[in-house]
Amino acid sequence: MLHSPTAPAGDGAVALQDQVELLVRPGRQCLVPGAAEALLRAETGSGSGRIGKDTVTSAAGMRAVTRAASREESLLPLLVSVNQEGGRLNALDWPQAAQLPGSMALGAAGAEDLAEQAGAVIGGQLRAVGVTWNLAPVCDLAAWPSPSAVGTRAFGSDPEQVSRLVGAFVRGLQTAGVAATAKHFPGLGGVAADPHHAAPVVDELSEGALLPFRAAVRAGAACVMVGSHTVRAIEDRPALASPRMISVLREDLGFDGLVVSENLSIPAVHEPLGGLAHAAVAAVAAGVDVVMLDSEISRGRQSHLRRVEAVRRRGEVVQALVDAVEAGLIDRRRIAQAAARVLALHRGFGIAPKTPLPGWTEANEAAHEVADRLAEASVAVVRGAHLLPLAPKTPVAVVRVPDRGQRRADSARHAPDLLPTLFGAGYRLLPVPAGGDVPGDVGAVVVYGYDTRTSAGDRSRAAAEAARLAQQHPVVQVAFGDPDDLAGSPADVLITAWSPHKASASAVSRVLSGRLRARGVVPIEGAAW
Repeated sequence: MLHSPTAPAGDGAVALQDQVELLVRPGRQCLVPGAAEALLRAETGSGSGRIGKDTVTSAAGMRAVTRAASREESLLPLLVSVNQEGGRLNALDWPQAAQLPGSMALGAAGAEDLAEQAGAVIGGQLRAVGVTWNLAPVCDLAAWPSPSAVGTRAFGSDPEQVSRLVGAFVRGLQTAGVAATAKHFPGLGGVAADPHHAAPVVDELSEGALLPFRAAVRAGAACVMVGSHTVRAIEDRPALASPRMISVLREDLGFDGLVVSENLSIPAVHEPLGGLAHAAVAAVAAGVDVVMLDSEISRGRQSHLRRVEAVRRRGEVVQALVDAVEAGLIDRRRIAQAAARVLALHRGFGIAPKTPLPGWTEANEAAHEVADRLAEASVAVVRGAHLLPLAPKTPVAVVRVPDRGQRRADSARHAPDLLPTLFGAGYRLLPVPAGGDVPGDVGAVVVYGYDTRTSAGDRSRAAAEAARLAQQHPVVQVAFGDPDDLAGSPADVLITAWSPHKASASAVSRVLSGRLRARGVVPIEGAAW
């Protein structure tokens, strides 16, 4: 999800329309010129403000696009935002890009220095391609079973440990020259419903929910993203439209940076507030500085009709905000205050024509090194460590359980299946499809998957497959996603690795073969197998 607004470069009196334009992401700038963008501008009078991953498919391509866009005259320093968390959600998911395990791997390793290094190398990758605003880290507390919207995106469930790791990650990211965004304030811990599909309501905050956000603020986080869930104990309306909630952030936590909304274009987010335009007005009136809109146009190939619709929706939001000011629903000073924060973010983190950028090769190599160290430190064997390593002289069956693929904006499900290749050296592997028959002469069966849980509280598909096979064979089950994929599994050995990316698959293969001793712990209170 990549966005960038246009803005006036001057500091003098700015027209209301220009100020409001600053508050709505994505902006109107054409970032990737071409026939499709020209047609869009001809029909709507606006660029899309997005970089489509179907057209920019490499680090070199992204760097060229952002360098060219930063040279346009009369614009602020270019500021492009992205979700690059590690693990599940990585917008820069090209095959050649190093991907770090999810934030829960940092919780499993429990090392602040690794958290700071993780933030630094992710920041290095982003800045090397001209992207300098990261919508990370996730400050939500983990729970058991894992809420589908959070899972391995969280650092863990212990507020004190999560706070230390969040602060370290923020410091690393911003030292690399990339703005950090603590999300989803005031924390999704205790929220069972997925905010992408429902409008969660809880009576009160979970214990310690605010501590990670306080740590992010103390570490100097440039931004905080406010979520769409309602906490009745504070105010009976969605957080992003709650003046009392924003007051908690500003006054109780002392945050004076930029407040950004959750993605308002998601129906579950805007419908409780009366639609997209009404939600944007409510959010800005409550104290949100930037409203984020639909990012679908940057994923895959979209029809011209849908691109036009997205740009027009943005225009409707801008007009609704202007009308709200003119009608006295939003104070003009509130708009000026928000616009000033946006300008400060551009000038603090944006790139200009002569802004130096690190080299991609060096940045990516550094990310590979930290990904490997993090994977090695975080892989956890939660049952049956004494049964490892697997004997190399007898065949080993490997069963990949297909992913459900229901998580929104989940780039990790496209990761290549590397475990058989990495584990195969020194072993005779027999690939078996899920539900298939396993020969009787195998020494063990390795069952693994990424996203195989059907619903909270139910045994995952991978655990069910392990149960089927455990009646006749020794079974190892590996979870490359949320650790509750292992819950209820009768497998002899249970391993959790936090992501399906190469570093995690390599660490698991070495644990299975005895070349690595697993050191990680599951950082979720109440985890049970």
